[in-house]
Amino acid sequence: MLRLALIGITGRMGRVVAELAAAAPDIELVAGLVSPSRDLAEASRLLPRTVRLTHDLSELVSGVDVVIDFSRPEVTADAALAAADSGVAFVTGTTGLRESEFAAIRQAATSIPVVHATNFSIGTAVLLRIVPEVARVLTRWDCEVMERHHRQKRDAPSGTALTLARAVAAARAANTSFVYGRGPGTATRQPGELGIHAIRAGGEIGRHTLLFASDEEGIEITHWAQSRRAYAAGALEAARRLVGRPPGLYQFTDLLFEV
Repeated sequence: MLRLALIGITGRMGRVVAELAAAAPDIELVAGLVSPSRDLAEASRLLPRTVRLTHDLSELVSGVDVVIDFSRPEVTADAALAAADSGVAFVTGTTGLRESEFAAIRQAATSIPVVHATNFSIGTAVLLRIVPEVARVLTRWDCEVMERHHRQKRDAPSGTALTLARAVAAARAANTSFVYGRGPGTATRQPGELGIHAIRAGGEIGRHTLLFASDEEGIEITHWAQSRRAYAAGALEAARRLVGRPPGLYQFTDLLFEV
């Protein structure tokens, strides 16, 4: 039985992860981290009674095998180091991380197994497997990345959009420069540009489109999430595959598609 602690347990993603974990026969949801501004008794009414809720990271990681984190960047950095201090595997889907926060994750990965993904859906993992090949074959074609999310998403462009854009750039031999939106003013495309466009409206959970176009034809590849359960299920699968591995910073696609 995999003993799980969950950071952001009362948030949108956290509640879905908790629901799926509670229904999984091989996972025990042991503990959850609640924001200091939130009353523990109030939060407990939203969750199974068996879950230990706390405001303290050191208490959260006690007696668990793995931590799943969907929170804010500053919390993620501290949580990664707390997990490392306790020898607990760490799975995070937090986006909008600054370099200092990535540095904390890399530091944690020297002593525990860590996986960070901007998107834990299986469909996006498949997309990241095929996009480099498309980008290599269509190396002379223009490429744009477009993403749509709900009005309350904090970071823009999304972490997934940046991951997809970087996958295209890495697959192409020529230097690639990112352009975030176009205009106002002159917006003529320059050689080597890759446009990234963010939309925040309504309740869209997440939609990412890659457009490849030449003067004669074009291809669009789109992934959309119909439920946050897609992300939650992927995070739980990452946790299953991460526990017991040597220390290191792992990619979700590597865990998912390894032979």
